This record gives sequence, structure tokens and C-alpha cells, in this order.
Amino acid sequence: MVISPYFAYQAGSSFSPFSYPLAGSSSYAPPQSVVQLQDVNVYNTLALKQLHGLLFPVRYTDSFFEQAKQAGELAKIVYVDNHAVGTICCRLEPEGPDHVGMYRIYIMTLGVLEPYRRRRLGHVLLQHILNEAQLRPYVTRVYLHCQVTNTAATAFYQQHGFEKVAYARDYYKHIPDKDAYVLVRNIMHHAS
Repeated sequence: MVISPYFAYQAGSSFSPFSYPLAGSSSYAPPQSVVQLQDVNVYNTLALKQLHGLLFPVRYTDSFFEQAKQAGELAKIVYVDNHAVGTICCRLEPEGPDHVGMYRIYIMTLGVLEPYRRRRLGHVLLQHILNEAQLRPYVTRVYLHCQVTNTAATAFYQQHGFEKVAYARDYYKHIPDKDAYVLVRNIMHHAS
């Protein structure tokens, strides 16, 4: 999937290498980056492991990465100009015995490398999952845990319609800041 609205040339625009303004001229604009979302697979699992090692204070097991390979549209790596720079990994969970046949999506991880932040890549990753949730009539909500001290991440999710619904004391076991918020966005399906 190539994401074009922010990073690539608009459809129908003309580009000629001979008419591109020179650097330093008043009409110069740097070339646009090519952004792609790719499924997690056997060929990019190492990149996923490296991203997780750089982005998150928690160490993930091989079974986590195996689960990501099986997640299909619920686990993605974002590439900018063929460089892996961010990821989202989710899982589908049953809602519970009172809601047979209904599911929720749990965001296990979402992160973008520091030099690539504030380019809307996190938005692209999250929006992909929200779109997937909307396409699945059996999904009622998307939720996650977010470290209480990670105020930037909490604000990011709240900007995307998530609400704090709980405080999980000592949720994280092997890192200093153990407390987390539970953030939820309900998914409303329109009757067709």
C-alpha cells in the first residue's frame, strides 16, 4: 500500500527532472518521500525486531513476533523510501462471554523512530487499524495500555478519539514506570 496524500506527488501533477527547481531557489521543494505499509512477514521480521528494540522499553519474545507474522492487516511496518521506520502490532480478542461473536482489537505496540516523528506516520498506522476495525462488523472497540509517564503518546491517542477508561497500577513488570492508562475508542458501525 503506497500512502500518497502527504508524501508523494499528487495524482495528475506533472514532473520532469528538467523542470524541477534548483536547491536554493525560491521555488525549491525537496523531493517527496515514498511511504508504504507492509504486512509483517518472514522477510521483514528482523526489521520488526530491530524497531521494537529501539522503540520500546519492554523486551518482546519470539512468540510475539510469530503472532505479528500471523496478524495480517493488524500488524504493519511503515517504510519511508524503503527504510523501516515504524510499526503497529495488534491482536484480535474476544469481547467475552456476554458478547459472543464480538471482538475487540488490542494495540500491543505502535511506534515511529524519532527522526521520522511529526510526519503523520503514527497517524497513518493508527488510521489503518481504525479502518480495519470499521470494516469488521464484529469489532466493537480498539484499546491499548499506555505508560502513564508517556504523556505524548496519551495525547496522540486522545487526539484520535481514544478515552482514558482505567488506571492499571503495576501493569508493566520489568520497567521502572509500571503504571498504565487503559485507552479505548469504541467503533460505531453504520447500518447498511
